[in-house]
Amino acid sequence: MNENANKGTVAPAPKPTHHRGALARDGPILKESIFGLFCGFLYGITSPIVGQPLDTVKTKMQAQPEYAKGGMIRTFKDVIRREGFMALYKGLIPPLVGSTIFRSIQFGVYNAAYTFMKDSEYARAHIPFSGGVEWRVILAGICSSSARSVIETPLEVIKIRRQLNQQWTLRSLYTGFWITWMRTTGLMCTFFVLVDTGVRHFPEIINAPLYGPFIKGGICATLAWWVVWPFEALKSQIQATDSKNITMKQRWAAMRAAGMSGIFRGIVPGSVRSVVANGASMLVFTTCQDMRAHFGH
Repeated sequence: MNENANKGTVAPAPKPTHHRGALARDGPILKESIFGLFCGFLYGITSPIVGQPLDTVKTKMQAQPEYAKGGMIRTFKDVIRREGFMALYKGLIPPLVGSTIFRSIQFGVYNAAYTFMKDSEYARAHIPFSGGVEWRVILAGICSSSARSVIETPLEVIKIRRQLNQQWTLRSLYTGFWITWMRTTGLMCTFFVLVDTGVRHFPEIINAPLYGPFIKGGICATLAWWVVWPFEALKSQIQATDSKNITMKQRWAAMRAAGMSGIFRGIVPGSVRSVVANGASMLVFTTCQDMRAHFGH
């Protein structure tokens, strides 16, 4: 009888593998972290430049009373008529600077955590009924989301206050941190799961030269936004004011009283922004990732 069998040896962890088009791979952890940071940096520059006008429209629809009734097109026209075209780019600098930082860290942390768990039998186990998604996708997503939320929260407060022509203070910078963390964790974990599923089951579509990145970035990100949209709407309302008299429970009750239109207020411009901005950003991200061929991986 095999001596190892008598000792009850544990089966080795699955052999590290990667799929073309994956956001993270099983290479050396330092290399994967650097690629994640650099590609995320380029993603972060592209996203706010492309998506800021629609993000402004979305925020005004969600949190500014005078824009509370109109749809996306009407709000877009009213902003230009009342405040001028450049009002669509109000608050751009904080998310432009912040996006390059938190998206760089977001992908860098995800890559590092994902790669760190490549030899763990438990982290490499498949989540039941998930179509082969490994637990480390979720765990790395939580690590990534937590790091992003710490940086993103104050930048979101500044951006929203400027979009709504309001003032911000140092004391207000972490207003709505926990709602931001919940929104971001749900958003990023859903996004990472969708991308992981796509690159394994639909590689021909995901890796197509032009529309592939728009599906991987734009469609997957937008579907993830739909999952967490009520939290996004609630976050915008909370970060639009310093008022401590209105609790999160009261705000949620007010949104529910407004029906589906209240809960999903601003989802049209938010979805359009997500498809365009994340699609273009993922195109840049994918181009950056393809550079790894020059580094032997």
